[in-house]
Amino acid sequence: MENFVKIQVPVTISYPALESVLQKQLVGEYIPKPSEDADANPYAQILDVGLAGSSAGAGDIILKVRIRVLRTILKRDNVDLYVQATPGYDNDRQQVYIRRFNMQAQTSSRFYNSSLEVLVNKVAYNQIIQKARVNLSEIIAGELTKANGMLEAGMDLKGLKLTGAVEEVRVQDITPKSNRLFLNLELQAKVEVDVFDLSELLPA
Repeated sequence: MENFVKIQVPVTISYPALESVLQKQLVGEYIPKPSEDADANPYAQILDVGLAGSSAGAGDIILKVRIRVLRTILKRDNVDLYVQATPGYDNDRQQVYIRRFNMQAQTSSRFYNSSLEVLVNKVAYNQIIQKARVNLSEIIAGELTKANGMLEAGMDLKGLKLTGAVEEVRVQDITPKSNRLFLNLELQAKVEVDVFDLSELLPA
């Protein structure tokens, strides 16, 4: 007889691992991205991206984006933007994304900071925030392979042996920690249950 069971699998991902993916996606990008249909010069170019846990609030991360401002009025060599962000997870796309954010610039000029924040929030949202998605399909596939390997060989539980295959994997919870991102995966498996020791199932 086949039954559906749910297996909880905790997974942690270090911020440097996520950071390396974001750097590949964002570093070198111009804001706004040059278009063949537009003659306007970009406002800025992304030079570097960093990621860390946030001490400001539970469930938040800090995304640091270093840019070079190219327009004459606000022109500077390097400016650091700090994005306090709340991550979410898209199960359909298997991607971590930024659900809510607050972006700030940090320079010695309050006027410059305000002007740059208005500019970035207006112009750069789609390129920085929308593109700051990390695909976890390889990690999910790895956990799926491990779980199916265990079920194929047979998982021994208390008086039971489960055999079968995982049919669906979903992220139930995502929690940023100080040095890594914690994911709680739920694996739904279709299994056959072989009871080999009834005494183990009886109450003590």
